[in-house]
Amino acid sequence: MKLTPRSLRSQITAAVAVLVTVVVALAGLVIVARIDHRDRTDLDRQLAARATKVRQDADKLLDKGDHTGTGTDTGGDDYGGLLAGSQSLVRLIYDGQVIAQRGETPPTALPLPTRDGYATIETDGQTWRSLTELLGTEGDRLEVLQDIDPIERRLADNTAIVAAVTLFAALITAAGVWLVTRIILHPLQRLRVGALAISADTTEPLPAATRPQEVADLSGALNTMLDQLRTTMEATRRFTADAGHELRTPLTSLGMTIETLQRNPDLPVHQRTRALEAMRIEYSRITALLTGLQTLARGDAHALPERTPVHLSELLDEAVAHASRRHPAVTYRLAAVAPGTVMVTVTGWPAGLRLAVDNLLDNAALHGRSDGTVDIHLSHDTVGNTVRVTIRDDGPGIPPDQRQAMKGRFTRGTRTRSPGSGLGLALVDQQVHLHHGSFRLGESPAGGLEVTIALPAADRPGPAGEHAADGGAPTAGA
Repeated sequence: MKLTPRSLRSQITAAVAVLVTVVVALAGLVIVARIDHRDRTDLDRQLAARATKVRQDADKLLDKGDHTGTGTDTGGDDYGGLLAGSQSLVRLIYDGQVIAQRGETPPTALPLPTRDGYATIETDGQTWRSLTELLGTEGDRLEVLQDIDPIERRLADNTAIVAAVTLFAALITAAGVWLVTRIILHPLQRLRVGALAISADTTEPLPAATRPQEVADLSGALNTMLDQLRTTMEATRRFTADAGHELRTPLTSLGMTIETLQRNPDLPVHQRTRALEAMRIEYSRITALLTGLQTLARGDAHALPERTPVHLSELLDEAVAHASRRHPAVTYRLAAVAPGTVMVTVTGWPAGLRLAVDNLLDNAALHGRSDGTVDIHLSHDTVGNTVRVTIRDDGPGIPPDQRQAMKGRFTRGTRTRSPGSGLGLALVDQQVHLHHGSFRLGESPAGGLEVTIALPAADRPGPAGEHAADGGAPTAGA
């Protein structure tokens, strides 16, 4: 992984190293402070014990007299260990003067205490701890002192040790985190490399990761997003290619007709009428073609609304009623759902299902007999929990060897006599597959085309409706 000042690996390493440094330093300083506090507390207890010992032997101290020499006394331990060389000193003070002292005499005279109790004295680079107490009722005062430079040195040594340990811990932590993050972030690095390699022509997904969980979730989310993006791009490319290919002919014809009208302003009325009618037909063809392509593109890109329950019996009622008005010469017959059965319900997109049914009803009218009959049947297979919509006409039908190809886009049968874009069955096929169903073309009992759509029924169908009680459907041209 390339190291940059803001790389995730560098930031994690720096953050953990700083955190460990702070924690170790604080823990070490707390320990050092506790040790120093204990040492100073022990020293105060020792001073109090020595003061008690010397108080008991104050007369001996006076008998020995003033010992202010070079500190080479080698006498016995008569004053609580306050011998020359022990870095301790005992002074007897009266009327602002030292009348007797014993122990380690400092090179520079120590100042006299100004108050009783504990005090810290610094002189000539040396630090002493002092305890002063009133001795008797005659104004004599006893002062016990101890050089605390060893304690100060111990504090400095412990602080240095903490600093060294903190630095060592920070370095070791940084090195460890640097190595560990290389392993942990390796799946993320693979995703990064894969993401940088993505281009408009790339079809390979990003490397799948299984751990850590966050990277695995990110990998799955990115691959899902890329799949959706590729699907959208493919739908856009297909829409562009299909539109460019299929619109060229009607636009050329429309342009030639317009040019003819411009060059011949005195064209006879009947010829002008035919030209305008041809323009209207081409315009309708272009509009229908664009509408179909747009619908197909949305389906290809899965740009779909939220799925909702759809009552197919109601949808078929409305679709048949509208088809009857569009094709008044055709008789549409909708077989009723048997009374007492459940209302046939699927989960999907009402607009998409309506589009599929409308296309099938229009195809049956346009490619069947001009005054023929179209039968629509709705059934519910409770065993497989499947809903079937069957539409039959009495036209010429589609030869068996052409039926599968007729589901393709811009495909028209050899027997067709009506204009069209060749997108009707392709739209039906797309919507059926988006609803996880199946779509079959066959031959009707009357010799025409039979189309069967099978869709998975909803888990909880509603109660039976009242709309199918008359046993028939809206009919036209009766």
